[in-house]
Amino acid sequence: MPSPPTVSVVVVNYNGREYLERCLGSLRELDHPADRIEVIFVDNASSDGSVDYVRQAFAECRVVVNDTNTGFSPAVNQGARLANGRYLALLNNDAVADRSWLREALVLLEADDRVGCVASKILREDRQRIDFAGAQMSFYGHGYAKHVEQVDAHEQGTRPTLFASGGALITPTELFLDAGGFDDSFFAFFEDVDYGWRLWVLGYEVVYVPTSKVYHRHHGTIERFGYARERYLLERNALATIFKNYGDDTLARTLPATILLTLGRGLNDLQRPLPDYRITEGATPIADDIALSPLAGAHLAALRDFGRDLELLRAKRKFVQDRRVTDDRVILRLFEETLRPNVNTPEFLQVFGNVLKAFDLEKQLRPESRVLIITQDIISPRMAGPAIRAWEMAKLLAREHHVTLGSTHDVQLSHPAFRTMKLHGGLVNALLDEVDVVIFQGFVMYEFPQIAGSGVPVLVDVYDPFHLENLEVRKEEPAVERFAPAKSDVRVLNEQLQRGDFFVCASEKQRDFWLGQLSAVQRINPATYDRDESLRNLLDVAPFGLPAEPPRKTTDVLKGVVDGIGADDFLLLWGGGIYNWFDPLTLIRAVGEVAADHPDVKLFFMGSVHPNPGVPKMRMASAAWQLADDLGLLDKHVFFNPGWVEYERRADYLLEADVGVSTHFEHVETAFSYRTRILDYLWAGLPIVATEGDSLSRLTNQHGLGITVPPEDVAALVSAIRRLRNDRDLYGTCKANVEALAPQMTWERALAPVVDFCRRPRQAPDRGGKPYQYISTDQIVLNKSPAHYAKRVAHYYRQGGARVAALHVRNFVRRRLGR
Repeated sequence: MPSPPTVSVVVVNYNGREYLERCLGSLRELDHPADRIEVIFVDNASSDGSVDYVRQAFAECRVVVNDTNTGFSPAVNQGARLANGRYLALLNNDAVADRSWLREALVLLEADDRVGCVASKILREDRQRIDFAGAQMSFYGHGYAKHVEQVDAHEQGTRPTLFASGGALITPTELFLDAGGFDDSFFAFFEDVDYGWRLWVLGYEVVYVPTSKVYHRHHGTIERFGYARERYLLERNALATIFKNYGDDTLARTLPATILLTLGRGLNDLQRPLPDYRITEGATPIADDIALSPLAGAHLAALRDFGRDLELLRAKRKFVQDRRVTDDRVILRLFEETLRPNVNTPEFLQVFGNVLKAFDLEKQLRPESRVLIITQDIISPRMAGPAIRAWEMAKLLAREHHVTLGSTHDVQLSHPAFRTMKLHGGLVNALLDEVDVVIFQGFVMYEFPQIAGSGVPVLVDVYDPFHLENLEVRKEEPAVERFAPAKSDVRVLNEQLQRGDFFVCASEKQRDFWLGQLSAVQRINPATYDRDESLRNLLDVAPFGLPAEPPRKTTDVLKGVVDGIGADDFLLLWGGGIYNWFDPLTLIRAVGEVAADHPDVKLFFMGSVHPNPGVPKMRMASAAWQLADDLGLLDKHVFFNPGWVEYERRADYLLEADVGVSTHFEHVETAFSYRTRILDYLWAGLPIVATEGDSLSRLTNQHGLGITVPPEDVAALVSAIRRLRNDRDLYGTCKANVEALAPQMTWERALAPVVDFCRRPRQAPDRGGKPYQYISTDQIVLNKSPAHYAKRVAHYYRQGGARVAALHVRNFVRRRLGR
């Protein structure tokens, strides 16, 4: 077993004697071997006995004493140059390290060589309120800590962030020195912002690890020098930070605006406002002895010294830009608060708004991704679940990104916020060269294998377990025609699971199922586990959602319109299609029994023929029609829409119904499915009658949305329908519960993990980390015949040409070598 890595912890001190016992004492308690930790104590000319105390009480520390207060940045660099540890850790002198501080950070750093720095969580001394929980950034160079003063939410998952707080970070020592360390000229403030941003430019990642924690007293050394000097450092260093790290185009757009806002903040002093310099009627000369405020002077001095330092800054900028790997457009997504003003007076906000408009910054600095969403379903006025999901995903993501929604079929709908198109192999090749993230569902990667060979981050939407669904679809076929497709389904699915960087499913029960599938193809491994022990960064839940706007009725469609459905009838509505895994037969029998006593009870099926011609005709649709006819209920109490209701017209049908119904058989597809049309019932405020056993029936029981019944139980269905028809109090309660829950299930909430991934597209850690630490492979291991692999290469060549075939060969070799 390899030895734990060595770590050099640098503690910079200036007159912090009262904090050192707790700070340095906490380093002795770390659950990392003491002989693998080196503590370097750099003192900036303290006069409070700090040095003597450390030499006596903490003799294991290496002590460096400066003759003057050099500032935080130069002192850290001193310690880094002396460090012997593989990793460099920084800890404020007024902070206390949690026992697992280093261990939690090192797990990730050792697992993934793309991670150049770990940002620790910093809590206040009470260990409840947050001091730093990730970074935010404004375009003019001011960095902020997230969630300051909020109560700690005890999150577990890691996430990318722009920078780590210099009060608690861990980074490879060699990388720190090679990347230039902290900028010596900064003295203090934003040196950590500059370093984190620089790492992203150089192609590394900064990752926030909330389980790596320290506790901070926050005593504020800078207060000894006065607020004006603090503001001087903040403004000067912010200017230097953006000058060094922005690319040419972004710097050209932002620097003039930044200089104007630096002036605006400095001159926005309500205690000592500037005189009115305009020449107006009655204007008099301005006094010769007018004095600017210390705040205004600080900002003017910052601009003056920024100008003085430009020649040196040009050399520093060249050092960064010559080594640039990552585009500004990617890094801007990490800012999160790109257009945040940090002064909130009406006068400054007016200036801020004018500057944004004048330089067109809202449009230019929006951190957009180019997103490609692919479905094999029909994008048309009549859409089924997969197409609806892709359509709503495109609408939501188009608020922030450039979105292309593609289908393998002719596309019959357009939208002003995103483009739609029919896809073919050559077009997909072109799109993969320009997009930042691909989202797909179903058999898309089988049809477009070039997705697997691309380096684009891929989100696989596995909300529909099609390999289980197809067991039922093909149930009536001969055995020989069932086993081969079932095997093919699993192979197609496994290739998706091996390629994807992030996965979303529809429910927590589905997530448990897919975790098993991912484990079977070795995607749950030390690399993915070390990045996030909850594995939410690999697989999360993104169910179907509801429109945020309420449904609106445009015309009458059923009651008083369909012959046999009266204006006052009690109408049960079956949303969507009639598939083989559903059980409309038990429902039709129950309606027949109820109708004998209550002739006003009617049942309407919204869809009989699926809009996608690739979906086979379902025997259950024919069986339902036949049973209704045999029982004498057809077009009297049971009605079938002969086609498919248009997606945008479904509200007309939903709003005329009294109850939404969904009944199914008990089998494996049911257990892991997500009845998407039940969400429409919630949207329209309909109480629900459903068979128990799936995710939405559990939701119905949990929130009192209606009544659930056992599978194939006619008597229970009869009772449920009668109760909701006759018990107006029960009906009213269920309806109120539905209306209360619906706003919590909008598409915006449901697809939050998808939105987050598109804001920060990323490769999964086991696809770009250090698998050689976990897997030792000396040669390519072929587990199938050479003929098999030759056929695969030929297949990819036919599908996408020589480039796609070459990419597949390369990726195959990399996987077998563990690279």
